[in-house]
Amino acid sequence: MAKERLILTGFMGVGKSTVGPKAASILGIRYYDTDSWMETEAGVDIPQLVKSDMIAFRKLEAEALGTILSQEPGVISTGGGIVSTEIGRNALLAAANPVVWLQAPFGESALRVAQDPGRERPLFADKLKALELYNQRTKWYAETSNHTVDASQPIELVVNDIIKIARPD
Repeated sequence: MAKERLILTGFMGVGKSTVGPKAASILGIRYYDTDSWMETEAGVDIPQLVKSDMIAFRKLEAEALGTILSQEPGVISTGGGIVSTEIGRNALLAAANPVVWLQAPFGESALRVAQDPGRERPLFADKLKALELYNQRTKWYAETSNHTVDASQPIELVVNDIIKIARPD
């Protein structure tokens, strides 16, 4: 079994849940998603919790990352807002694993979110507020990551860049 473990961060719509499974498959390791973990393992309705208790949601999100990191190696996609709280940023900084910021312009993220109607994103309901979140979180993504990948390029290139981070030789 491979020993790679990568954490993917970035704003909503940058492709974490798209490229994460592809990179994990190529690397021959598991794929984890903190949002999926919260829904299946903790039985949380994420859109509802985001709307009703953001503090509880962010705490659970950081706990999910810690739990997943204690399992076997894999590619881990985090929620876009994990960097929004000190507990989330500390969880990323303490991970001792590559943290990859998938970076794309806000317009690209907004377009992708609009093209994905099957997934409810309450924080993107107001595009101006979403832009404020994007601008606010940018510095935190930079502070908590040790790698940056241009997520506006084609998916195959994003995946290849992630593979190079996992296996630099």
